[in-house]
Amino acid sequence: MSIDLAVVQSSILPLLKGLKVTAQVCVLGIPLGIVAGTVAAYFRASEWRVLRAVALSYVEIVRNVPFLILVYLSFFGLPKLGVSMPAFAIGVAATAFYTGGYFCEILRAAFGSLAHGQVQAARSLGLSGLQVQRHVVLPQIFGFLAPATTSLTIMMFKDSSIFSVMSLTELTYQSNLLTADTFAYVEVLGTTALIYWLCSVLLDVAGQWSERYATRYRRV
Repeated sequence: MSIDLAVVQSSILPLLKGLKVTAQVCVLGIPLGIVAGTVAAYFRASEWRVLRAVALSYVEIVRNVPFLILVYLSFFGLPKLGVSMPAFAIGVAATAFYTGGYFCEILRAAFGSLAHGQVQAARSLGLSGLQVQRHVVLPQIFGFLAPATTSLTIMMFKDSSIFSVMSLTELTYQSNLLTADTFAYVEVLGTTALIYWLCSVLLDVAGQWSERYATRYRRV
């Protein structure tokens, strides 16, 4: 069996258009998810039982409900509730929701990696709660956050392929259209896999750089 390079060449442009949509969903959804996860992590550390219960319920939903089911429920269920959203908005919201649940646990583990005595010492010096977070906690946990956050970003980037089921014109959806037209499954899907792999490698390199930057103080 030979590879039809002409099909590979002709499929690159449509696939790159799909990659643009994938990137837009991730660029919007993942940072929103990090914000949501940060709020949830602080809720879980709260003294208020209601806030802890809300955060725990959120995390349990994300951990125990498959991403595909969540997307289906959003796409088909929201219209029944009178909420009409385009596929792109649902993709961003679903990405943010799922990212937030996992990032909450990543951040909670990073908080747990700090010696409790450091926070107590900072408080004894007269630092406020906000100052403790800014000058003591956050600078140290970035080094712990970087590897896990990089893995989470790559995971969500790849899982964005699920949005093809609601006809969002992202990378996988474009590959499905091309294979339906050309029947060149090996050429089109192989090119699609290569694009996913290259993007994931670039994200990993960026994550490794951010980890080295965040932990530079440890090498002094």
